[in-house]
Amino acid sequence: MAAEHLAPGSWKPVVDHWGSFSARTIPAGSVVIVDRRVLRLHTKMLRSLSAHHPIVLTAGEPAKSLSTVRRLAEQTLGVSRSTALVAIGGGTIGDVSTVFAHLLKRGVRLIHVPTTLLAAVDSSLGGKGAVNVGLVKNALGVFHCADESWLCPDFFTTLTEAQRREGRLEAYKMALGDKALWQQWVAAPPDDVSLVRQSRALKARICAADPYERTGARTVLNFGHTFGHVIEALTRHRVRHGEAVGLGMLCALDLGVALGVTPPSLAADIEAMLPDAPEGRLRLARAFSGATLPQISSLLVADKKGSDGDAVRMVLLARPGRWAIEPVKRALWSRLLTTEWSRRG
Repeated sequence: MAAEHLAPGSWKPVVDHWGSFSARTIPAGSVVIVDRRVLRLHTKMLRSLSAHHPIVLTAGEPAKSLSTVRRLAEQTLGVSRSTALVAIGGGTIGDVSTVFAHLLKRGVRLIHVPTTLLAAVDSSLGGKGAVNVGLVKNALGVFHCADESWLCPDFFTTLTEAQRREGRLEAYKMALGDKALWQQWVAAPPDDVSLVRQSRALKARICAADPYERTGARTVLNFGHTFGHVIEALTRHRVRHGEAVGLGMLCALDLGVALGVTPPSLAADIEAMLPDAPEGRLRLARAFSGATLPQISSLLVADKKGSDGDAVRMVLLARPGRWAIEPVKRALWSRLLTTEWSRRG
């Protein structure tokens, strides 16, 4: 079916435009949602937004809520169904904007303008958007693909090193899905722009094979996310998403080794390659400090990837480019929690 005849938000090929933000033209009548901090840091670049009366949100996990969606709806009741929604910000702005674009007038065109490495390598591509309910991460979500994404490296110049590490961790997780790309990065770690380009290309191929997560091909992108989401919830999002995914990757590698799926030498090599390698184990122990088994169990059961009895299905790594989906029983992860994951390096 031709793209112009698809319902708004339906799966479609990825369309990326690289360059300066000022070179792009926001469609007339668009709903523009922008991160407050980005607007403050890039005043000159975003000066043209004033003509579009942007809705300014404070980024962060609290923004990913049904109450935010309701506030957005109350401010846009009069817009046309032919409008476009332009989301300018990181992952949380992109997530809530994706959900809102799906609901507004039963679906409107969406343009992502990711302003963080993490959003650029991951959340702005693939069509998934979600909001949280209580401590449960991404409890309610939609598939709503962007018509296009604008990749503007100038936005990345104001990122903190912690924000850069978040994006790099998510990108390295992505690279593990392709043996050749992983070996290339091991030999010569990419700069941030190359990292974004190559990560997006890989994720686009994976998502195209399983746009709505029906066949399992796209499930591999959840590597590191099962316990990563638990860590986000336990720390009330003081550990940010990208960093939590990195720590969740350590958990997944340990579980893979314990189950005989991941060779120990491979797990050690991957851990050493991760951008957070020197501090990873210390951060993991801090994240789990004070957590109880019932707390973790309830978060795992509520996770969108589902559970089976006392086991949770997890993506484990056999080798770069090859994955296994395995049930991990509570007895195993709880043992690692009290041994490997509680040690401070």
